[in-house]
Amino acid sequence: MPDFFSHESKPNPRSSALRGVVLAGAAALLLAAAPAAAAPARGAQVDTRPNIVFIMTDDQTADSMKVMRNLNLAVRQQGTTFSQAISTYPLCCPSRATYLTGQYSHNHGVIHNAGAFGGYVRLDNTNTLPVWLQQAGYRTIHLGRYLNGYGTQNPDVTEIPPGWSDWHSTVDPFTFNYAKWRMNDNGIIHDEPGFLNPGEHQTDYFGRRAAELIDRAAPKPQPFFLSLTFPAPHSGSPRDNDDPIGFLTPSPAPRHRNFFSRTPLPRPPNFDESNVYDKPQIVADRGRIRGAIFSAVQENYQQELESLLSVDEAVGNVIAALTRSGELQNTLIIYTSDNGFFHGEHRVRSSKILPYEPGLRVPLAMRGPGVPVNKRLTQMVGNIDYAPTILDAARAQPGRLLDGRSLLELTRDPSLETGRELVIENGHGVNQVPRFRALRNNRFLYVEHATTGETELYDMRKDPYQLGNLEDSDLYAPVRRLLARRLRSLKRCRGTRCNAGRPSVRLALSELQPPRKKGKRRARRNQSCVSRGVRLRLSGRERRRVERVQYSLGRRRLGSSRRPPFNTDVKRSRLPSGRELRVRARVTTLDGRVVTVDRPVKTC
Repeated sequence: MPDFFSHESKPNPRSSALRGVVLAGAAALLLAAAPAAAAPARGAQVDTRPNIVFIMTDDQTADSMKVMRNLNLAVRQQGTTFSQAISTYPLCCPSRATYLTGQYSHNHGVIHNAGAFGGYVRLDNTNTLPVWLQQAGYRTIHLGRYLNGYGTQNPDVTEIPPGWSDWHSTVDPFTFNYAKWRMNDNGIIHDEPGFLNPGEHQTDYFGRRAAELIDRAAPKPQPFFLSLTFPAPHSGSPRDNDDPIGFLTPSPAPRHRNFFSRTPLPRPPNFDESNVYDKPQIVADRGRIRGAIFSAVQENYQQELESLLSVDEAVGNVIAALTRSGELQNTLIIYTSDNGFFHGEHRVRSSKILPYEPGLRVPLAMRGPGVPVNKRLTQMVGNIDYAPTILDAARAQPGRLLDGRSLLELTRDPSLETGRELVIENGHGVNQVPRFRALRNNRFLYVEHATTGETELYDMRKDPYQLGNLEDSDLYAPVRRLLARRLRSLKRCRGTRCNAGRPSVRLALSELQPPRKKGKRRARRNQSCVSRGVRLRLSGRERRRVERVQYSLGRRRLGSSRRPPFNTDVKRSRLPSGRELRVRARVTTLDGRVVTVDRPVKTC
């Protein structure tokens, strides 16, 4: 495992506004590996945009990040973790197409892993993230697995999708063979592991190649984008001696096998759910997790953790390569997975494409320029946000209408709440799960099952494990109607319309005046500046749906209210003098949305 914690990253000239200038001492070392980059002409504009490394695993749960030491030390502790990251279509190919487009699957059109509606050929590869980055001047590098069907759906197996400067992809149907797989390296097809690295595990191969590609790209003046997509910890071959019969598991590197053999399978309250009478048929028909089935689920869980140890070592290789080149501090690193996975929750033995938290929640951590260190953000974000984030960092323009938002909005303003909701979908139905559509916000999950007409509603503030379906609750009937109405509006949304669920509220402000009578105070509307205290209140069309308002000034809390019109009086002594201030209201609605509303105020 690379020991990259023993030394600090030395800034590369190009990350210090001298991109492309090679120091004399470093030049001698670089000449043997690659041609030295030419120094920019005197007065030429220097490209200071960050490199971007995007790392995606397959079927990894958010909780499993706990076993990844390098990821935790080098990315999470040195950056920001998003604890409520959601895969809007928890299935391999549709989710990866969302990463490449910034769109929901109902807009990019990939709604299955294979067949007429899914796979590699279903996506318009001429208008994707690498194309936009390449047009913006980035060197684009792909390493790992691409979309399902790459190698089987395309007649020309040497085909390289547009937009990639360097292409190093697994070729189906060999992608999920961790011992013998096939690669397309810039149009050259060959089998791995090669004779120089006999017996090399697939994940180790990707970790080694990632470091080599960074070593090659980093000295050059052009910023680079590396998309590193691991098949692990997805199930695959070869079968190991301890694999349960009739159950698909990953194949960890030999040195990691049985590393977690004594780690028990987590058993949260929704594990092997005892009462599924209020669940839809797709769950209610499932059997209990007992005996040999329990052992198989546990073995799969343990092998997934073991597979992630190699991924973590590969993350270490990436960090070490960036450190050697001096590019670590000028590189945005994003780590995530295409979807989560079930390990017995709600009686689901081994799957993902269901609208519950184990399948929807994904790991998401980010470090880089401007990203807060050792920060945990609880705002709900989605995989539709990856492409907008990368484009924001690269200052590049998309060729599609984006449904997501840049995560850098939140790293720049960690208390920001956008008020949006996420649509959860599964195309026309997939993997024996009939078609459904769902709406997810900060508090509620509402699901409509198209085939059976069943609906589900969960209050995750009170029921985080989604045990009690509230579809028949009279108390929650108004919430159910509101969510159903917004789902009808959003399930075909495009672009900014995907944020249409934002609550329609405004922050009103007036200056407090001396009382006319004892014990009473009157307020007047704010003029050019305020010399006394202020009264904060909420207005707007949806004020009647507000549950709570919390007012703040920077990190200072000014007060809160749960009663309309949600007034809070702020004394003048709590407001700095002679400054332009931004007062913020954090508004929580009864139907689960959260939004922040700002209002400037100048003190005299």
